[in-house]
Formats: sequence, C-alpha cells, structure tokens
Amino acid sequence: MIGETDPKPKYFASPYNFKETLGWFRRNFFGVTRKNKDIVTPIPKNFTLNENITPKYSIAFIGDIMDMNGMNLVIGQALKDFIHECDYLIGNFEATLTNAKGAYMAQRHRSQILDALADLFDPTRTFLSLANNHAGDFGRKIFTDSINEIKARGFSIFGITEQPYIDLQENIRIIAGTMWSNQKCDYVVKFDDVDQYLKTDAFNILYPHWSYELELYPRPKTVEIGNQLIKKFDAIVGHHSHCPQPISTSNDGINKLIAYGLGDFCIWEKLQHYLYGIVLKIDIGPNQEGIWQLGKISWNYVKSAPQSENTWLTDITDDFPYLK
Repeated sequence: MIGETDPKPKYFASPYNFKETLGWFRRNFFGVTRKNKDIVTPIPKNFTLNENITPKYSIAFIGDIMDMNGMNLVIGQALKDFIHECDYLIGNFEATLTNAKGAYMAQRHRSQILDALADLFDPTRTFLSLANNHAGDFGRKIFTDSINEIKARGFSIFGITEQPYIDLQENIRIIAGTMWSNQKCDYVVKFDDVDQYLKTDAFNILYPHWSYELELYPRPKTVEIGNQLIKKFDAIVGHHSHCPQPISTSNDGINKLIAYGLGDFCIWEKLQHYLYGIVLKIDIGPNQEGIWQLGKISWNYVKSAPQSENTWLTDITDDFPYLK
C-alpha cells in the first residue's frame, strides 16, 4: 500500500496560482496560444540525431491518457502499425480507475481504457507514469486501488514514491516527476526530486509532467529549465501541455532530444484544441566508442475524435490545424 490515510480533496482545485488559473480558463475557452513561436527549432518527423550508432532498442512514447467520460476508446490501425516493432511503450496515465465522486474536473477512467491500451501494445512491455497533476484527485486509497487494477492487467507503473523510475534494461532508465498537483499529494514523484534518481553509467530519460497547458510553444523559463536538465539527462520527453509542442534537439557535446509536450493521447472533449497529441519513437544504441546515444527519431500527430455515439477513435493524423 502507498499509504493508510485518505485526505479529502478540495472540490475546486488548480495546480496554478490565481493569475495562471485565469490564463488557463482563457485558453481553455478561446483556444491555444501561439506565443513564443520561435523559441525552439522543431525537428522533422523523421530525423537521425546521431549517426553511426547500432540500434539496440526502440521506445515509443505517448502523451496524456485522459478521461473518456464513459466513452469506449478504440485504437486506429495506422497508430498500431507505427509502434508495433518497438520494444517498449511509455504513457502518462492521467486519470484514476474509479466510479467515485470527486472534485471539479477530477479525471476518471473505466476499465475499458486498459482494454484499449492492451489492444495498442503488449501490456507487459507498457509502462505508465502516474506522476501528474491529477494523481491526487481521489486520495490515496482509491489511487492505490487503481494501481492494483492496472498491475493486475499486466501493465507496469512508475512515478510514485515507491517506484520513481523504471529500468527497461540495466542501462536504460526512465524517471518521472510532476511539476504540478491539483490536490495535496505526497505519493507521486515531484519534479524537483528527479535528479536523485539518475543512474550512473546508464542512458537516463526524463519523462516530466511540466510546463503549462494549451500553449503551442514552451515558455522561455521552461526552455531554460530543459537546457539545464539536458546536461544531466540523455533525453527529455514531456507531457501536460494538452496540445502538441515542439520536438527539438540540444547539443551538449552529444546530440540530445527535448520533446516539450506530447499533448493528449486520448480525451473526450468537445473543444477541438484538446484532441491532438504526438506519438514519438526513438532508437537507442551504442556508437563506435560504446557510448549509448539516440539514433533515429520518428514522430506523428495523433487525434482523438468521435467514431460513433459511444466510441472514440485515436489514430495518426496528417492534419494539425493550429500550425497553419
């Protein structure tokens, strides 16, 4: 068990201060902002980060797995095909498996979401981060029950204080941490604590819940933080933005990757600006000197949209209207 106490959540909860909360409301109802457009340079959908590596493992990343509001989720064939040869899949599980009443905008999942994820990729090779701002929506007990159900279906979780990271292989570690929490929550990894979980002589990937929502481009402060962290980590793949943000590179003697925000993998939402995300694939392997690096990078936009009265489809799309 993660804990024995179950604090009562606040009904109206925001991870931000008053000013940032007002900004979130404005973007939520009027659409994404395009501020800071030229702050980073995005890479194309197919890009080789470092030449002359021998690929050993391929990892796929998806963004926020959000509340489907009782709808069934199905996965499109193009998305399955895009990741089917990968060795591992990483996602941000941003809702709790429960029917309980909760705070305003609390995120719930039904068990069907696990059916959809199992249809997408082998659960035994799927790792779900729980370090996000909605982890505390229902308190410890319900959160723990949700974890037990996820594990019972064969999935692995990380980002909690008892399991801050996952080691995909002896020399590949993925570390989660959240910058935000809507509720008082001490059972997920905080963003400020991620450094302590770095593994010596390993390829360390940071998978943070960071930055701000519904902004097409990261803020200067986020870029500054990313540029500092990439000196310690070998790659950063972020989430929480609820819309796709740029995938870019950084050079600290070795070419590295910073994906600022993968947007939403799935969500039931009438507002179109919530319906898009990114699926990302990376190849990892040693170079001629035996140093593990990223090689080929591939990514695509995904869209979650209604397929029928009670079914939503998530699949790859070529259309992302907010960059036009």
